[in-house]
Amino acid sequence: MLNKIFDLLQSLKLTVWLLALSMVLVFAGTMAQVDKGIWNVMDQYFRCYIAMIELPVFFPRDLNIPNIGITYRGVTGIPFPGGFLIGWLLTVNLIAVHSQTFKVLARGGRRVVGLAVFALGVLVVMGVMLGWGTAPVAATEDDAFWRVFLRLGRGTIAAVVLYVACVFLYRQRAGMVLLHAGILFLLIGEFFTAIFAVEATMTIKEGETVNFLDRSQQLELSFTDTSNPDYDTVTVIPAGLLKDGALISNENLPFDVKVHHFMENSTQPRPLENVPADFKANYPQYEGYGSRLYIGEARQVSGATGARNAQAVDVELLDPETGNSLGRYVLSLWMYPNFVNRSWDMPTNFTVGDRSYTAYFRFGREYARAPSGNPYSITLQDFVHEKYEGTQTPKDFASNILLVNEGDDVERELRIWMNNPLRYARRTFYQSGYLPDDGGTVLQVVRNDTWMIPYLSCMIVFVGMAAQFVQSFNRYLRRDA
Repeated sequence: MLNKIFDLLQSLKLTVWLLALSMVLVFAGTMAQVDKGIWNVMDQYFRCYIAMIELPVFFPRDLNIPNIGITYRGVTGIPFPGGFLIGWLLTVNLIAVHSQTFKVLARGGRRVVGLAVFALGVLVVMGVMLGWGTAPVAATEDDAFWRVFLRLGRGTIAAVVLYVACVFLYRQRAGMVLLHAGILFLLIGEFFTAIFAVEATMTIKEGETVNFLDRSQQLELSFTDTSNPDYDTVTVIPAGLLKDGALISNENLPFDVKVHHFMENSTQPRPLENVPADFKANYPQYEGYGSRLYIGEARQVSGATGARNAQAVDVELLDPETGNSLGRYVLSLWMYPNFVNRSWDMPTNFTVGDRSYTAYFRFGREYARAPSGNPYSITLQDFVHEKYEGTQTPKDFASNILLVNEGDDVERELRIWMNNPLRYARRTFYQSGYLPDDGGTVLQVVRNDTWMIPYLSCMIVFVGMAAQFVQSFNRYLRRDA
């Protein structure tokens, strides 16, 4: 059966076709960033099985080329193999070629030993990925060079063990087998990274303690009941439910939420009296900030510029019994303080009956918890921002923090600075930015359980290539002798 599959793949020249398709997809995705944000392009073209390519992306926008095709997942375009589909087909093709070309040559006891060593190599790989033997709080005081060197060293140990197993099982072809396995491991690792990796930010003013992360690729509409002076009750509605025309009910809210319009990008708030009359003609009668500030829909910004879309939602609160309006509001990411690095803070406050609420349209919030389930917090003790003399170019910026997890008995003062992150609770905290007037820090927080795979893959490929080179060189010397 495998022989037939291999012959079919060979006859179709699948590898060549897949590489050609991937080049077309990369070109289309790059051109699409003229009109759309980077994360929208990633979802529409690369992190999907079927990409919807919009025809106008291939032409200058002033030609006004009409968009044709079918509509799938809310996007109209030409169906095309997406990044996930191409990646999996490349993986299947590589496995088929590998299984057909590289046969296990070992028999009897040699095969048993080879399989045992291979199992040991897999165990070492899993140990490296899971961080066996590493400290639960990875401090940042060590030199960056030696951190990377040690990671590559751990990958080398795993690669050497796997190479020994390949020598037992494949003999003279061990290097080629290991090389292909490293490439396959890298492809599979990238797929799991795309699916499971989570990026967030933690914004902290100097002297402030924060116990939550902002997941910037997820959005939510939050309603905080502030009626009780002792504690607040927060109810969130994920952005995926905020479809135009949707009516959302929640048992924790004394009102229904009607969605008039969801905006992929919104204009920066500006005084309503400064807006041209034709813009105000169809502007809804909002309450709250929308009654005196203009917040309208805007074209998505290009992912190539590094600018960020500020999504917004136009909602109306309704009495669930009578259906009467309790107020219509426009809520934008511009109003959320962590979107604008604490430059603005524009909460929408309103009252329903005897209960007071504060509403934000914000990044998805994730409260910080260690793998044990215990919460932890970070206090910014001091923020340092140094510039090159006579310029505004950053020379260094660093955060001196206090990490506290009472449940796990963790209380440590640490320093995070450029290229020197903190690793804790299966997350990596990078120094990413800072607040205006150096009033605080912005930490990029990444959870990627497969972050060691590139190190492992590179060393597996390196060991395989080195072994194959030495073997070929020795054959050349013997033949030339």
